[in-house]
Amino acid sequence: MKHRNWFWGIFFLAAGFFVVASQVGGFMQLGFWSIAATVLLVAALIGSIANLNFFGITVSAALLYAIYQEPLGWPRLSVWLLLLTAIFVSIGLSLIFHNRMHRRWQKWKNCGQNCGVHAPSDEYIDGDSVSISESFNEVSKYLHADCLRQANISSSFGKLNVFFDNVKLSPNGAEVYVDVSFGKIELYLPKQWRVIDQVHTSAGAVSNNPRTGAASPDMPILTVKGRVSFGNLEFRYV
Repeated sequence: MKHRNWFWGIFFLAAGFFVVASQVGGFMQLGFWSIAATVLLVAALIGSIANLNFFGITVSAALLYAIYQEPLGWPRLSVWLLLLTAIFVSIGLSLIFHNRMHRRWQKWKNCGQNCGVHAPSDEYIDGDSVSISESFNEVSKYLHADCLRQANISSSFGKLNVFFDNVKLSPNGAEVYVDVSFGKIELYLPKQWRVIDQVHTSAGAVSNNPRTGAASPDMPILTVKGRVSFGNLEFRYV
């Protein structure tokens, strides 16, 4: 709860700053919606920095640049070029720093349980048909099912980790529908599962990490469908 209070405290401080700034100097060119978008993007940027989310950091910064390039006289770049650059930069940073940052993040989370620091929230979900949706946050969801048939998973402006290691699939298989926009979803799947990827991407990426060993031919099939727009979906086998 303290972490959330800091987040929203900074959010409203930023809102107050930009309301005042809109009346001064070059900021006079900004309208109400630009100010509102700025407040939301600053909140997303702060949350992404706190959660070590490279995608959220770069995309938020790119959109802020798009808003302020004209009032501040910066070099003019198209929004699409800025977003494409932000995606490439975030993918590059994730590939370079992912393992190192992941270890530090896990250390911080472990300390959070013993040092009075609140780590990102975890949740355990039971059911054979589940729906998960998260925005502007980093969370982990641990699923438990004896006969999973369907899961709907969405994330926007945040990172969502979903663990399937305590899940048994329906004998007829199961379907997972994902919707990622300006965020990231990581699916942690048992390495013996047979997985079919039918996800469509639009200025996004799907990463299917190699598994140790082959999938079991007797296992039901998990079909992953949906779309990724300006985000990333990653399959991890455990």
